[in-house]
Amino acid sequence: MPVIRTDFTNPDGWERLLQALLTPVGMRDAFQQSDDATDNYDRAVHYVGELDHDKYRGTRPADVFAAAPAGHGLAYDHVYLADAVTFASDDLPLLGVDIDPEEERVEPFRVPALHVAGVEANVHIANMFFSEFNDFDWDDRDLLVAGPGTDVWKEFERMDRDDEDEGDEPE
Repeated sequence: MPVIRTDFTNPDGWERLLQALLTPVGMRDAFQQSDDATDNYDRAVHYVGELDHDKYRGTRPADVFAAAPAGHGLAYDHVYLADAVTFASDDLPLLGVDIDPEEERVEPFRVPALHVAGVEANVHIANMFFSEFNDFDWDDRDLLVAGPGTDVWKEFERMDRDDEDEGDEPE
């Protein structure tokens, strides 16, 4: 799914967002092994790609709806907008825009950046539709975060380097 940068007034906020999307996260109640097992974590960058181009400056949900009318043929059913509200908050809440071509669309809603991996993993395995996250209580989620310098972070970096050495794209 695309993460579209719509606000260019806060370059530090954009960098914080990119870092958050790289951060390994997991749900504490889903852990079956130790907190250090990399297979308990996922990163949003496995599912999303950023669009950082000035032509998207000021893009609003209405613009997205116009570009993806009902019945569109796009390969995805939602996008995320990184706007001024995103960068003004510590939890970097992206604006999720539902553009499902076949289902009734929900109003745009905020998804904190560290929760994007969980949303996308559930959508990817068809456990939930994106629209079902519109009324989630994000504060109620017991999220485990493996930030820079942790063993899990280092292991993901090592796996990325191995993928690059093999000529594959990093996940």
